[in-house]
Amino acid sequence: MLRLAIISDIHSNHIALDRCIDAAKEHDAAEFLFLGDYLGELAYPERTLERIRELKKEYPCTFIRGNKEDYWIDHSAGKHADWMWENGTSGSGMLRYTFDRLSPEDIGSFAGMPIMKVMKYDGLPDFVICHGSPFKANESLREDFDYIDALTDRFETELTVCGHFHIQTQYTRNGRRIVNPGSVGIPLQSGGKTQFMMLYGENGVWTPEFITLNYDVDAAIREMDEENLDKQAPAWYRVTKAVLKGKNTSQMTVLKRAADFYHKFENGDDWRNIPEKYWDMALAELNI
Repeated sequence: MLRLAIISDIHSNHIALDRCIDAAKEHDAAEFLFLGDYLGELAYPERTLERIRELKKEYPCTFIRGNKEDYWIDHSAGKHADWMWENGTSGSGMLRYTFDRLSPEDIGSFAGMPIMKVMKYDGLPDFVICHGSPFKANESLREDFDYIDALTDRFETELTVCGHFHIQTQYTRNGRRIVNPGSVGIPLQSGGKTQFMMLYGENGVWTPEFITLNYDVDAAIREMDEENLDKQAPAWYRVTKAVLKGKNTSQMTVLKRAADFYHKFENGDDWRNIPEKYWDMALAELNI
């Protein structure tokens, strides 16, 4: 039996990552597949990158680029110069915090990652790994989205393993199986636990096993406080902390509501530049 550990959406949560890597080793993982969004939202992104570099010395690893990596790459190339990149801005404060801790080599490593890859193993069917969809890093494969039937009809393999929407999921459309391992760092609908997936290949069949684990959430939040992320990105800090503690919400839920307020009162349309008062209104409405 071939045993693959699939890890997605770490978002700088190196404490949860350590827990998942240890569990994958206990499951006799032969190699690791990473589905992108390595950094963002939590403290000390360099610790996540160092843990991944250490793992590469021990195991074969494959890396996919996520939409978060595109932010760092684009800003390094001079794009989005009009964003509010200063500290203390919830729309982009965490982007700036993370970007300031990346080296040119880190950016180059992200730029060299594909957004999808066809995985091939002897005696087993090919399958695709990606972050969003095989076509776009920021395109979600959530089952309830109205474009899923048309999108999956274009898939070339029976199995696609994706990340991006942070919910452990398995469903089939048009004879195509979509599996999401959940998020290591900011899992949704997990009760605040960290998640990854083992994928077992045997007798010509791929079988996923979803894994959900307790880890030291309080330590992750302490690190956020050490780095003053409540001042770096005030509202983003509050919603991230709430999700880590298991609240059934998401950063995107709060962001969309804050954007609604911004558009309603100022006709604004750039989510990275939403004034803090509209973030506060969204948090109050959602009881966060």
